[in-house]
Amino acid sequence: MRILIYTGKGGVGKTSISAATAVRTARLGARTLIMSTDQAHSLGDCFDRKLGEDPVRIAENLDALEIDPAAESRRAWGNVRDYLKEIISGKANGGLAEDEVLLFPGFDELFSLLRILDAVQGGGYDVIIVDCAPTGETLSLLKYPESLSVISERLMPAVRSFNKAFGGLVSRATSVPKPRDEVLAEVDKLAGRLNELRLILQDRDICSMRIVTTPERIVLEEARRSFTWINEFDFGTDAVYVNRIYPEEAMKGYFEGWMEAQKESLTLIRESFPERKLFYLELQPAEIRGMESLEAAAGILYDQEDPREIFCREAAFSMEDDNGTRKLIIHLPYAVKEEIGAIQDKEDLILTVRNETRRLRLPDRVSRRSLSGWEFEDGKLVLLFDY
Repeated sequence: MRILIYTGKGGVGKTSISAATAVRTARLGARTLIMSTDQAHSLGDCFDRKLGEDPVRIAENLDALEIDPAAESRRAWGNVRDYLKEIISGKANGGLAEDEVLLFPGFDELFSLLRILDAVQGGGYDVIIVDCAPTGETLSLLKYPESLSVISERLMPAVRSFNKAFGGLVSRATSVPKPRDEVLAEVDKLAGRLNELRLILQDRDICSMRIVTTPERIVLEEARRSFTWINEFDFGTDAVYVNRIYPEEAMKGYFEGWMEAQKESLTLIRESFPERKLFYLELQPAEIRGMESLEAAAGILYDQEDPREIFCREAAFSMEDDNGTRKLIIHLPYAVKEEIGAIQDKEDLILTVRNETRRLRLPDRVSRRSLSGWEFEDGKLVLLFDY
């Protein structure tokens, strides 16, 4: 199975590119499911078909759906929500709308990602293509499963033990209802499923992140930052799509300055994503909508290429030994040294790059050593571990 996740700044054409890719893989005989996780769905518009939360057959070998985040949220943590509503309703005396209080930012969208896991486990498809929300939102969601697995592995056993020993006493003393066993079990199950999904998404033989950009410098700079962030969280990027390239014949006269800027951006793109496959799509004379135009766009993008290929397997992490010092090397292209922070917390590494922080479990080969320092040069963060 292959999972292809398309991300990029809002408005760059992720939906058109992902839909054209789905059309191509289906034409190649692969049973393909394309799903949209963006609350502002436009996938149905792209296919010129009405879509819902259940798969709709678009063409031979091709199904599509638009995920309903609210419905996925109810399925994923209904018991936990009911327990929290019980607490709120008992304390609020009718002064708060429980459903509004329980709108945790990002949670509904996070649970939407579990549809990927359902599709993988269902086994009915060869290719799953995900048309994601804009970059920042998507990347924030992809880091949540790791955080929730930490809660499940470290915090929940303690909560369960405390609940067993003192839950009844606390409930009588405070009127806070004791968490039911099914509530705790649901938290465990949810964290376990999200962690299972994370492992699949980080498997470069299965999943590839693909960045969509345009040759505009502002958009390109966000794409470069996204590339850094994806590496920080060890997801594999194997391809970059450059959409809406202005044809040279359309840029003569008044727009010649734009043409020069576009040439500079295209050069920067070739330099910015080493080892990654680059796909190019010129601005089309008409809107890409419907199967005919999607097939035409797919023909331009891929020619003789198969989008199911894994175009790059470069790992974000590697390890070396140097005179007794063990080096953990993390590739962070386009990061700035002054924006990097790294500290060790027992067997974890807390890594900060700009405004994103990741807590990751150190590999066994360095987990029993102490972080003695770090260096950053040429896009590589080298963490030094000694006894």
